[in-house]
Amino acid sequence: MHSYLQLAISIKKQGLTICLMGLLGSVSTLTYAEPSVPYMPTWQARHHLERLVDEAGLQITTTHWPLPMSAVQNALDDLSNDLSPSLVESKEFISEELLKLRRQGKAEAQFRNRAEAPVGFGENYTPGSSIKLSSAAAEFGPNDLPLAARIGIRVEQNPDSLQTTFTGWGKEGRVQARLDDTALVAGISGFNVQAFAHQNWWGPGWESSLINGSNIPPWMGVGIQRSEVKPSGSKWLSWLGPWTFEMFVARAQDPIVVANQPDGFYFIGTRMTLKPWSWMEIGLTRDIQMGGAGRLSGITDILNTVFTGASEHSFQGSTQQDLSNGLAGYDVRLNCPRGVHCASYFQWMGEDSSGQSHLPNQFMTLGGVEWWSASGRHRVFTEFMQTYTHSFPWNDYHYVGSGYRNWSYPQGLTNGGRWIGSSFGGDARILTIGWLDAESSRLLKVYTGETSTALGSYDPNTNATGNLIGPHGRLAGFGTQQSFKWNAWTITPELAYTHLAQGRSIGVNKTSDIRGGVTFSRSLED
Repeated sequence: MHSYLQLAISIKKQGLTICLMGLLGSVSTLTYAEPSVPYMPTWQARHHLERLVDEAGLQITTTHWPLPMSAVQNALDDLSNDLSPSLVESKEFISEELLKLRRQGKAEAQFRNRAEAPVGFGENYTPGSSIKLSSAAAEFGPNDLPLAARIGIRVEQNPDSLQTTFTGWGKEGRVQARLDDTALVAGISGFNVQAFAHQNWWGPGWESSLINGSNIPPWMGVGIQRSEVKPSGSKWLSWLGPWTFEMFVARAQDPIVVANQPDGFYFIGTRMTLKPWSWMEIGLTRDIQMGGAGRLSGITDILNTVFTGASEHSFQGSTQQDLSNGLAGYDVRLNCPRGVHCASYFQWMGEDSSGQSHLPNQFMTLGGVEWWSASGRHRVFTEFMQTYTHSFPWNDYHYVGSGYRNWSYPQGLTNGGRWIGSSFGGDARILTIGWLDAESSRLLKVYTGETSTALGSYDPNTNATGNLIGPHGRLAGFGTQQSFKWNAWTITPELAYTHLAQGRSIGVNKTSDIRGGVTFSRSLED
C-alpha cells in the first residue's frame, strides 16, 4: 500500500510525475463507480457546476475536463437537499444535461463562413462549418469487467486556417471526417481504462488553457482516468480531497507543413487535480511531444521519457538532440470567503525538466479573476495570459520565445495544424474580458493585446521567429453568441470580429475578419 510514496521520488527528474503518486495504490478501500463515458460540459454547465462546488460543496474538481459522467452524477446525488432555489436550478440543469447525453445522444450542425476567431472553453475550433453526431451512452459487459461506450462522428471543413493546398479527404483535405465524443471504457480497480476520441480542457481559465484546450481537433488515444472524483477512503490519500488522475497517449494529425516534420508525433498527457481545501483546487500537469517520422519512438524511449524525465538523446547519427519536447507546470484556483461570489486563478506552464533543478521553469503564465451573481445568472471574468517564456514579473529578462515551439518539432506543439494550448498562439500577451449570462445562454467576450503568430493555427513557413509573414501584431476583437429554444432545437447565432495590425492574410487566416454563423443542436430520441 506504500508503493505510491515511492513513485513520488520521480519528482526529482520530471517534476510532475507526482501525478502518478497514487497510482493508485490505496484506492482499494473505495466503493468503485461503474465505468462511464467521459463528460465534457458546455460553458453553461461548467458555470453551474462551479456554483455547486463553490456554494454547495459539490465533491468534484472543475479545472480538469472531461470527467467520468458517473463520477459527476454520483457527486450530484450526494448533495444536500437543503439548497437554495437558485442552486436547485443549477443542480437540475446539470442533471438534465447528463440524462440527455446518457440516454439520447446529440446532433449538432454549425454553419459559419471560413474565418478564424479565438476559441474559449466549450467553443468549436473549426474555422468553418461542421456537423457532429454522438450516440447515447451504452453500459454492458460482465460484472467482473463492466464496460461503457459511445460513438460519435464529426465532418468538418479543414481546421488549419493557414493551409492553402488540399488533397483528398484526410488531414490534407478540404473536408475531414473524424471520430469525436467516442469512447470505449472498461472499469478496472477504480480506474477507467479507455480508448477515446475527445478534447480536453486542463486548467482554470475560461478563455485559454496554456496546454490541452478546446482549440484542436479531438485527440484519438488510449489512457486511464480515476473513475471517481470524491475524496479517497484511504487514510493515506484522504487529505487530497476530491481528486482525479488521468494519463493518456494520443497521436497528432497534423498536415505536412515543412519537409523535415516528424509526422504523426505522440502526445502523452498526464494530469492530477486535487482539492485539499474547500477554497483551493490544484492542478499538476505534464505533457510530452515525442516520436513521429524520423525520430525515436520505441517503447523503451517512451518509458524513458515518461518515467525518468530524459529530454536528451542521440538519434540518426547526430549528437544529443532532444528526444522530446515537454511542457509541465501547475495551476491553482482560489475561492473567496463563503458568501462572496468570486474566485481567482493562475496557471504556469514551463519547459519540462530543464535546468539544474530538473523541475519546470521558464514559465508561460495565465491569471484571472471571476465573479458571479448570487442568483447564479451572471458570471464575469477577466483573464490575462502570456505565452512568452520567462514571463514572471521578477524574471531578469522577458519575452524570449514560446514553449509551444521546439527546434526538433518545427510544426510546433500542434494537432491538426492548430495550437494545442491557447488559441492566441505562441509569443502572445492577451487580455480577455468575458460576460456569461447563463439564464439567457448569452456569451460576450472582448480581446486586446498582441501576438507574434497567427491566431488559431501555426505554420513555421509564415509565422516562425524572424519570418513573420502571416497575420500578427496588435490584436483587438470580440465574440458573442446567444442561444434560443425552438421546439426540440437549440439555435445559437454567433458573431466574431478580429483584427491583427501586421502581416498579410494567408488562407482563411486574415489580418481582419468577421465571422458569422449559426448552430442547430438537439438531443436524439431513444
